[in-house]
Amino acid sequence: MHPSSLLSDFTIHHIRFTAEATTPILMDAFKGSAIRGAWQSYLSRAYCGAPPAIKAAPEHQAACPVCYLTSRDTGSESRRPFALRPPLSRQTRYEPGQRFHFTFSLFGQNALFLLPYVTLALHEVGESWGLGRYQRELEGRGRYRLVRIDAYDPHSGQEQIILPEGTRMIDFPTLATTAASIEQRAQRLAQRLQQGDRLLRLRILTPLRLIHQGALMRRFEFAPFMQRLVERLFALGRRYGQQPQQYDRDALRATIARLLPQAQQVRIRQDDLSWWDVKGYSSRLKKYHYLGGLAGEITLQAEDWTPFLPLLLWGESVQLGKNVVKGGGWFEITDNG
Repeated sequence: MHPSSLLSDFTIHHIRFTAEATTPILMDAFKGSAIRGAWQSYLSRAYCGAPPAIKAAPEHQAACPVCYLTSRDTGSESRRPFALRPPLSRQTRYEPGQRFHFTFSLFGQNALFLLPYVTLALHEVGESWGLGRYQRELEGRGRYRLVRIDAYDPHSGQEQIILPEGTRMIDFPTLATTAASIEQRAQRLAQRLQQGDRLLRLRILTPLRLIHQGALMRRFEFAPFMQRLVERLFALGRRYGQQPQQYDRDALRATIARLLPQAQQVRIRQDDLSWWDVKGYSSRLKKYHYLGGLAGEITLQAEDWTPFLPLLLWGESVQLGKNVVKGGGWFEITDNG
C-alpha cells in the first residue's frame, strides 16, 4: 500500500476541552494519567455496571459504548478508539480561575457518536468526582468546570466551536482530520523540504515509549520509529477504517519492506532528546506505572521525505508508543525553515 493511500477511509475528530479550576487542583507535571484515570473511572462506574468478566468479553465491548471506549487492549492488533493530548505545561497546581486545555482524539466515525459519553463524564469529573491528588482541606480532589469545547484539524488549521463559552448546548462537530487534509499538508511540506536543506524537525511533546528488539528504545532511531508507526496505522485502519480488508498482514509486510530500507538512510543531524522519567498512579491497581520516554527535539535529514510525510502526519494525530490513551507519544513535525 502506497503511503499516500494509507488510511484514505479513516477519520479522526480532535476535540479540545477548555477547563477552569473552581478549587485548587494538584497534579503531577505529566497530567495525562490523572485526566484519563479520573475520566475512565467515572465513565465506567456511572454508565456500565457489568462485572469485570463481562466487560472483558468482545461481545459486550461491541455493544456497550463505555467499554468500547475504555476496555483494555486484548491483543497486539487491538487499539482503543482514542488518544489523549494532555496540557503541555509542567505546572503542578492550578488555582481557582486558572484554565487548562486537553484533547481527546476519537478514531473512526463510530467513536464520534460516543462524544456525549466523553463530554458528560468530563463534566461530572470536574463538578463532582474530582481531578488530581486528594486534598485534605477539600476532603476530596480538585474541581473544575468545562467552559468551552472545540473541534479542530491540526493539519489544515481549521477550528469549529462546538460548545461556546457561556452556553450549555453542544453542537455535533463536522470538522475532522481526513486523508485530504493530510495529503494537502504533506504536499506543502514536501515542497518546502525539497527547496531547502531537507532537514525535518521532530518535536516529541510527551514521553515516547517504544520497544525495539525487546527493550525500551532510549536513543532515537528513525527506522524502528517508522516501523512501529506503520504497524499502529494499519491496526487502526483494520479496526476503525471503512475498508478493513485493505489492512491485512500481507499489505502491512509489503509496506514495511518497501519503507524500511529508505528509513535506514535517514540521518540524525541534531539530537536534543532526553528521557522524561514519568510515573502514573493507578487507583484501580493501587500502584505506580512507569510512563517515561523520549521527549524534546531531533533534527533529521533525508534525500526524499515524500514516502514518509503522510505517515508522519497521521502519526501526529494518532500518537505512538505505549500510553497514548494517557497522553504519551504526542509529536509534531516541521521543516527546519
